[in-house]
Amino acid sequence: SDRSEAEAKVLNDVWVSLPVGSEESYTFRHMRRNTYEEILFRVEDERFEIDMVIDSNAATLQRLMPFADEITRLSAEEVAVEELGLKATNEGAGIAGKRFQYTFDKTVLGVIHRNTITRIYGDSGPEMLDLLEKNPAVAIPIVVQRLKQKDKEWKRIRDRLNVQWRELAEANYYKSLDHRSLTWRTTD
Repeated sequence: SDRSEAEAKVLNDVWVSLPVGSEESYTFRHMRRNTYEEILFRVEDERFEIDMVIDSNAATLQRLMPFADEITRLSAEEVAVEELGLKATNEGAGIAGKRFQYTFDKTVLGVIHRNTITRIYGDSGPEMLDLLEKNPAVAIPIVVQRLKQKDKEWKRIRDRLNVQWRELAEANYYKSLDHRSLTWRTTD
């Protein structure tokens, strides 16, 4: 037919959804929140944020673990070969006398994974991403170890914060149900 292949792949080129206003817009009376509701919403946002950090960390760890395991296995084989004295022939040896040269395709890591690595290394994040590509046999085990460390740390923090969040929720839940508190003075 007359439609090009690129046009045939577009699922929706007619309807566009644009949000009007924002969550923080209090133009409607029913949208107003009292201070107790604000506390509950803040607690919910903080819980969501730490859960997202922990989940993205776990996803990155899950993505890198098979590579780390393979590097460990290959390194162990290299050590076993050296211990047996078979290295003297240097048969099949590559760079620096190593029998394997590990490469890592950076497209294996998605945006979430790269952002997670950047988050845990801060300003050195982009450098670590470069090292994953340039020297994966060294960088991957280090990044995996750091991800495991941060996973334990963030779970400890979440457990500690859960106690505080529970107290805040208990103290503010019933007060948050009082929607007349915003307008009781004007109606009085």
